[in-house]
Amino acid sequence: MTIKSLELENFRNYGTLSIDFDCGTNILYGDNAQGKTNILEAIFVSATTKSHKGSKDREVIRFDSQEAHIRTYVVKDGLENRVDMHLRKDKSKGIAINGQKIKKAADLLGLLNVLFF
Repeated sequence: MTIKSLELENFRNYGTLSIDFDCGTNILYGDNAQGKTNILEAIFVSATTKSHKGSKDREVIRFDSQEAHIRTYVVKDGLENRVDMHLRKDKSKGIAINGQKIKKAADLLGLLNVLFF
């Protein structure tokens, strides 16, 4: 499984972000409070539908916004899949895989495997 790319809109400190990943090892580096952990958190949310910090959806949405979007492209078993998450302050999140809405988080589990410590 490989994460090909990640796109964020109004997630934590990012207004917009588009980042492509290499098939090998990727290193995120920078000064404190630059958003490195926010990128990892977005990947974790894409995989599990929840933040590793136990945050509610409203807490990961940028302060001046009502909603945030996470789009993750994943290659697994030779197939590329797109995971879209639409997080809203006042409503439940919307999740789609390859443009098809899913109703249960269990439908997402296993598509993007993560280990976070």
